Amino acid sequence: MRFIFLFLFVSFNCLAQKADSDGIGKNDKLTISVLPLVYYTPETKWVFGAGAVGSFKLANIDTYESLITAGLAYSLRKQILTYASWRIFTPANKDLFIGEVGWYSYVYYFYGVGNDIAESDQESYSAKYPRIRFDYARKISPNLYLGIRYGFDSYDIYDLDPTGQLINGEFTGPQGGVVSGIGPLLVYDSRDNQLYPTNGNYAEVSFQQYAKYLGSDFKYNRVVVDLRNLFPIKDNQVFATNFYSELTSGGAPFFSLANMGGNKRMRGLFEGKYRDQNSVILQGEYRYKFLPRWGAAFFSGVGNVFSAENKFQFQNTKLTYGTGGRFQLTKKKKLNLRLDLAHSPGEDLQFYFTFGEAF
Repeated sequence: MRFIFLFLFVSFNCLAQKADSDGIGKNDKLTISVLPLVYYTPETKWVFGAGAVGSFKLANIDTYESLITAGLAYSLRKQILTYASWRIFTPANKDLFIGEVGWYSYVYYFYGVGNDIAESDQESYSAKYPRIRFDYARKISPNLYLGIRYGFDSYDIYDLDPTGQLINGEFTGPQGGVVSGIGPLLVYDSRDNQLYPTNGNYAEVSFQQYAKYLGSDFKYNRVVVDLRNLFPIKDNQVFATNFYSELTSGGAPFFSLANMGGNKRMRGLFEGKYRDQNSVILQGEYRYKFLPRWGAAFFSGVGNVFSAENKFQFQNTKLTYGTGGRFQLTKKKKLNLRLDLAHSPGEDLQFYFTFGEAF
């Protein structure tokens, strides 16, 4: 069970100077939110850190909101998490840049591959790795972008259980290694807001090839399909849906297999508890704003993992559900603090505290 405690929140606005067409537009504001925090998880014990979120527009009202986030945290288990991520639209939304750079030292749990796992299968391992994610897409027609996606991780895995599955089983990548993949990216985005959409659709399809010529230690392919729909009910109510599927083929290491859980997909499941070559997930969320800056959400999801060896079986489908609260950080910027409580039958309650919506 995860507990996260907010100690202090400071939000301040910086009025942008007049700029040319490549800068922040006149009369637009750069909003920076700083969040010192303390949280606790069974994997990390006490963690101390700070995070920051900056939102802005590079041009007039017709340009989408851009978002940059950064964070640094340190745990009593001497774990380190440091990262920066961004989603930036150039003027008139002609170009889209999405990315992440970070360095992580973390503890993970591994239960096995497929749906046939038990709590007694749980084992922990530690990993240190740098991460690079870079997407670039160019608008080719209204709301439609075509571009390229690149991803890089270099895993150093250690502190494995000498009697566990990872060492004694036939899984790929128990000692870690480099994964480096590139491929085409197609994005369709007609949502009315990037931070808290209430209308429109989002679709993302990507293919990545991981190969030796890119420096990867493993050879495999990955296809990701991410579809999101927003259905407005009233001015203060919206129903959102998300279909997500990840398909891998070839010799993907265990840490790159499709999985479920975490704060975005199938909240209520421990992240990575269920993993296999393929995943399929369907989620729905009802969002209700009962005050100008306060809201609530009710959500549920179903999902499954499968492969050629572990066939898709409907009875293995997992169910999650939960509720949460939302607080809009500033009056004008639709960026929410999100606190969710989620559950899956047979699992512990899970708490999530973060920025932005799950989908």
